[in-house]
Amino acid sequence: MTRERSLTIRSHLLLLASGAVLPVLVFAVVVSVILVEQERRTFERGAIERARAMMSAVDASLRGSLSTLQALAASRALAAGDLGGFRESALRLLPTQPAWHNITLGLPSGERIVDVLTAPGAPLPPILDLASAERVVKTEQPIIGDVSRQRPDSPPVVPVRVPVLRDGVVAYVLTAQVRPESFATLIREQQLSEGWVAGLIDGKGNFVARVPPRPAGEPASAAFRAESQRAKEGWFRGLTVEGRDTFTAFQRSALGSNWAIGRAVPSEIVLGSPTRTAWLMGLGALTALALGFVLAVATGNRIVRPMKTLASLARSVGDGSATIALPHGGLQEIDAIGLALKQAHGVVRERQSLIQREKDAVEAADRAKDEFIATLSHELRNPLAALTSAAAILRRNDLNSDVGREAREVIERQIANMSRMIEDLLDLSRVIAGKISLKLEHFDLALLVSSVVTAWQKAGRLGRHAVAVETRAAWVVADRTRLEQIVANLLDNAVKFTPTGKHVRVAVAPNDEWAELIVDDDGRGIAPELLDRVFDPFVQGDQWMSPNAGGLGLGLALVKRLVELQGGSVSVASAGVGRGASFSVRLPRAEARSEESAAFPSTTSKSPGKKRVLVIDDNEDARKSLATLLAFEGHDTYEAASGARGTELASHVRPEIALIDIGLPDLNGYEVARRIRADLNSGVALIAVTGYGQPEDQRRAFDAGFDAHLVKPITIAQLNEVLTAARPQTPIASTEHDD
Repeated sequence: MTRERSLTIRSHLLLLASGAVLPVLVFAVVVSVILVEQERRTFERGAIERARAMMSAVDASLRGSLSTLQALAASRALAAGDLGGFRESALRLLPTQPAWHNITLGLPSGERIVDVLTAPGAPLPPILDLASAERVVKTEQPIIGDVSRQRPDSPPVVPVRVPVLRDGVVAYVLTAQVRPESFATLIREQQLSEGWVAGLIDGKGNFVARVPPRPAGEPASAAFRAESQRAKEGWFRGLTVEGRDTFTAFQRSALGSNWAIGRAVPSEIVLGSPTRTAWLMGLGALTALALGFVLAVATGNRIVRPMKTLASLARSVGDGSATIALPHGGLQEIDAIGLALKQAHGVVRERQSLIQREKDAVEAADRAKDEFIATLSHELRNPLAALTSAAAILRRNDLNSDVGREAREVIERQIANMSRMIEDLLDLSRVIAGKISLKLEHFDLALLVSSVVTAWQKAGRLGRHAVAVETRAAWVVADRTRLEQIVANLLDNAVKFTPTGKHVRVAVAPNDEWAELIVDDDGRGIAPELLDRVFDPFVQGDQWMSPNAGGLGLGLALVKRLVELQGGSVSVASAGVGRGASFSVRLPRAEARSEESAAFPSTTSKSPGKKRVLVIDDNEDARKSLATLLAFEGHDTYEAASGARGTELASHVRPEIALIDIGLPDLNGYEVARRIRADLNSGVALIAVTGYGQPEDQRRAFDAGFDAHLVKPITIAQLNEVLTAARPQTPIASTEHDD
């Protein structure tokens, strides 16, 4: 068998250069044509973008006028029908709006009743551009009119109108007459090149402003008027009103006024540059081909030696131990291959390093998980131990004895501690997952903080600490419940880590555009190296807190995320261990309101009175304990362990209140509620008592016919409040788990 004859690299390069001449020439011609068209399209896109920018500036100016008019329309004088007072307000406003010529007020019938430039008592001229005023009355929306004149010798103006609504009906049409020259100023700010034209036209196709100038109200060119009516934006070739051949980019207003702005470029500018580009491309291609043919011969000699060296290096990379010495061929391709070989050599080692780092990361994650589980186990076992001991004490002692009362207090405290710990953990997970919702209200932060501190004092949660409260009114728009949670966490942190007898200070004051809350103490302080980590989840314990303080280290992490969700920031400062700490929360400051609007809703609840109550829950302990608690409160109670039994019992005893668990084994709570509601109609108040507390769970409950929604665990105070307030078909959401 004969071996096929092979060619050298030099021969291949010469054949390549020869064979490339004709295709490249053809390609150069095609590319030149494409580039000419592409450059024209690029010019077109750029011109349209600049037209958009100019129209945006015009729209922004018009929106400013509309906003000012709407503010004037809300004046008290106009609301009271005091036209004289309204005229005085408009007269004071007019000098502050340089672009405005006049302010008028008209009736829906078209009659003008206020004209700022006409003396009181003098005859008022007829309303300007009646068609736009009629559109305002018909659409009840702001309208931008067309260029108009009061009289032939009057200056041209543009009416900008807004409706003044009373009881859902247009009572007045408020108009600002804007000078067209204000828009000419916007156009001149674009600094058009010599020979370029820019013009703004109204809905009738007449000029509002133009550079070079033309009289306002004069019709634009036929081509411009036709194209601006045909499309929202575009690019066309046509003649200006002076007869010049131009390419024009235009953009119509986004305000629905059918205004449009055009930016015309002389055709010789648009077409000249692409033609020159085509010639340059052709010459460049010919020159490059000639040089390529000459260099092909010389390049072959410079490729052979480096290629042989690279082949040798490629064979030695696989073992991962070769030392790469790149050849100096002076060619980018050769250098690129050499660099690739060197990188491949590095990748072999980097891969091993990456595997090791990933292994270390997995081990670190496992350690973090184990540490968190250990901490959680410790923090849950502590209250469980106290609860176990308290339960044993109650079995051996009278409930009303001193020992029995102390055991009950232990149970109440530890249940509260566990509830707070679980709520903090759930809240933090919701915040991180972005599933928390905020109910924004306008209130005084100082009153809220004072209320929280007072509640803590009455509950004895401040212990023997000297807590000073210094507040000045500082209004915010925030979630009241979440802000109480923030204050409580900061106060709990200060009390927890401040020895008995030391001072804790809580201050609220306005600070520029912020409402600032400061909680500082004389406690154990924070080491400098831990200041940047105190807001991280699970940072606590033996590193910087008291060894017996307990907790999961979630309180401050939750504070930071809740504050940031409401547009604020939180910071901490400490001079070091043993020298106290100071936490500062800043929230955007809001406008103050009257004292009545600052009042917090009363939390005093009345006794619901004796009721017939049906408890439906498959958990025997939960059902019986809730029924017993209700019986202690004086209610007649009935129990059912399943949905089917609950609906049957409800039809016999006809309860006034039904407390229903959602996760029942046969019929879920929603279906039970529907059946009881269908049987008893409005004669029973249905209350969902469940562990599902998301907003969609509340919606599903109310849709199924529930009148209230409580999230476990519930206290007797919550239960009495809902039993008192509940009325059939009057939805009441849980106040403890609103997210």
